[in-house]
Amino acid sequence: MQDNIVLIGFMGTGKDTIGRMLARKLKMEFISTDNLIELSEGRCIKEIFERDGEAYFRKLEENALKTIKGLKNIVIATGGGIVINPENRIRLRKIGRVIQLDAELPALKRRIITRDKRPLIRNQSDIETLYRKRSGMYDFAEIRVNTTRNSPQMVVDEIIHTLMLQRNYIPVSRTKVLVRAKSRSYPVIIGVGILDILRNRNSRTVVVSNPLVSALYLEKVLASLNNHTKYVVIPDGEKYKTLKTAELLYDFLQKNNFQRSDLLVSLGGGVISDIAGFVAATFKRGIRLIHIPTTLLGQVDAAIGGKNGVNTDNGKNLIGTFYQPEMVICDLKTITTLSDKEFKNGIAEIVKYALIKSPELFRILKDNIKAIKKRDPGILSVIVEKCVTIKSEIINKDETERLNTRQILNFGHTIGHVVETLTGYKKYSHGEAVSMGMIEEIRLFRGNEQRLNEIKRLLENYGLPVKMPEKIKSRDIKMVLIQDKKIWQNRIRMPVFKDIGRVHIKEVLCEDLL
Repeated sequence: MQDNIVLIGFMGTGKDTIGRMLARKLKMEFISTDNLIELSEGRCIKEIFERDGEAYFRKLEENALKTIKGLKNIVIATGGGIVINPENRIRLRKIGRVIQLDAELPALKRRIITRDKRPLIRNQSDIETLYRKRSGMYDFAEIRVNTTRNSPQMVVDEIIHTLMLQRNYIPVSRTKVLVRAKSRSYPVIIGVGILDILRNRNSRTVVVSNPLVSALYLEKVLASLNNHTKYVVIPDGEKYKTLKTAELLYDFLQKNNFQRSDLLVSLGGGVISDIAGFVAATFKRGIRLIHIPTTLLGQVDAAIGGKNGVNTDNGKNLIGTFYQPEMVICDLKTITTLSDKEFKNGIAEIVKYALIKSPELFRILKDNIKAIKKRDPGILSVIVEKCVTIKSEIINKDETERLNTRQILNFGHTIGHVVETLTGYKKYSHGEAVSMGMIEEIRLFRGNEQRLNEIKRLLENYGLPVKMPEKIKSRDIKMVLIQDKKIWQNRIRMPVFKDIGRVHIKEVLCEDLL
């Protein structure tokens, strides 16, 4: 993977056009801060300026940079005024290599005046005034490239040559795992650059996503679908996985006369697949569903197996169903853009698969730490396929968790969900909570000390926490546990670790657990 590329410059210098071309040539992803803001707000920039003013918009730009912070392997096109705030200049330098695109004033006037969506420009004199006002604000860039007479392709070539950039080479063949559940069998397609796999589908389609994922990938997905496709962007985060958000989606589907034969596509991580799956299962008693997970956690776990749900004030996923999609598309290229924190979320679930079912996967995780951390698509393809295969085998035997078989997938999650609940889903990510949960559950059932230390070392090598938060006490855990949906007559069934690749289900009294 390469360092991020950040394009800055006055309006009309070609940041979006050149950014898209640069991303395509380098096999990176493209994102525009203006587009991210519009998707987050649900309205265009001109409307934001007219209704709320420039100061509000500048705050949105600051929030956009905070959202993008941590992402990898992306080309970012920024708004012309994002550099007005000196703190944004610092943020941009931290995000990636900064390139200023410039052009001579007469050329800028010709380009800008023909467009009707520049909220700060009413006539040509406004352009000149603003250009002079922002003089020197872009000087922190690593290089400056003039776009006055050069074509966009020439500018792209100059940037690549000057910065000595290299195209990402991702030679990974496409694979398919067939999930055989009793209610439905469906393929999980694993590959690189396969977001257009839905091409030529004739169904009316609604894509559900969040602002950041939409800014990165929605355009590609929509381009591969038909003209009947609509989309809904919902806020990002576990706190929005609620019945209220589900109701917003129900209303949208109803207003658009969505039928049971039409298709709902989830595009995003576990929160998106959970709530889209729940809505698909319950709207008109079930509509068609396809998942496109864009996180490692989603590709190895959340989007596979049909579980969905929403949270309540009393706990996570207390309301939900089992509802299988008709296809899952795992594009490994989306994994290259994840922040380290989000990437580690997926690693925690992968370690879980190794501990419950696969000593071979555990060895792969131990022997390939460097390549995995670098997001090597070859090794990631092997890992995702193994995880999907393991979950498929479990789903085939116990789709709706009526037997003990599927319950082994809850390893680390009982205590992990307690950590999430007691910290308000804010302090720790799902993967971090599961990492702590696995270690704590092994400790509670007095697992082999040597194995416990070996697992701790592996998790720590991937930057995952292994110690429970000091502020969480036994009495707090008990209060949350009694609300767990797995509780039956004050007993809970939990996976108990025996050895790497082997767990069994044990029923215990809640008061005896701690």
